[in-house]
Amino acid sequence: MTAPTEISNGKRKLVILAIAVAIGAVLTWYMKNYFSLEALVAQEERVREAIDRRPLRSFALGLFIYSVVSLVPGTSGKSVVFAWLFGFWQGLALIILGLTTAAMVIFNLSRYVFHGWIKYRYARFLSGLNRHLHREGAFYLLTLRMAHFPFTIVNLVSGASGVRAHTFCWTTCLGLVPGSAVFAYVGTRLPSLNELSAHGVSSLVDKPLITALATSATFPFAFRFVARKLGLLKDKDGGPDSLATDQSP
Repeated sequence: MTAPTEISNGKRKLVILAIAVAIGAVLTWYMKNYFSLEALVAQEERVREAIDRRPLRSFALGLFIYSVVSLVPGTSGKSVVFAWLFGFWQGLALIILGLTTAAMVIFNLSRYVFHGWIKYRYARFLSGLNRHLHREGAFYLLTLRMAHFPFTIVNLVSGASGVRAHTFCWTTCLGLVPGSAVFAYVGTRLPSLNELSAHGVSSLVDKPLITALATSATFPFAFRFVARKLGLLKDKDGGPDSLATDQSP
């Protein structure tokens, strides 16, 4: 006899599949009838003109958007897009300031609103974090940021830990610089849509871009390997070393 739970799970999967098919059909219809590369090129040019015409307002708006999007877990790739639009230095500033702002929002929510739930949900991680903070201090938080451990989880657990807010802020800001610089460089090497339209996929064949992509993919693992060799990320009683990599900024 089939258990009610199995039937319920089967129905749920069918509903999810039906929704996915419906969304796919709508997107296919929309792209077939309304999507064109020429329209995207025109839109991109308008955005770039607006950034050039009102740089301060555009930077402020970009920072606001980036900060809000950074509050949502799993929104990787945005750093490349922003650097693609704003250029390396402005893009890098947007990435670091936006991620730090989002980190401080999550940190304070964890400390003053969800403190009890965080202590229960991430008890082992919190215990390991406090132990490392006692031994290595701010350098440990800096290591977590440079090793690209899950952004949101580190923010949440740090808020429930004993670390001071200003220490969390500067370690986040500084620790994000190396990885963010790599992603920003990737964004600057990507061709514009106009170039892509004119030269096709061949415009993506760029040695510096390929090198930057390889660096962005391997940097967190390389840094983590070195940190483990130095004993900074080893924690037998649980801790961030057991967590999966977040898709980065």
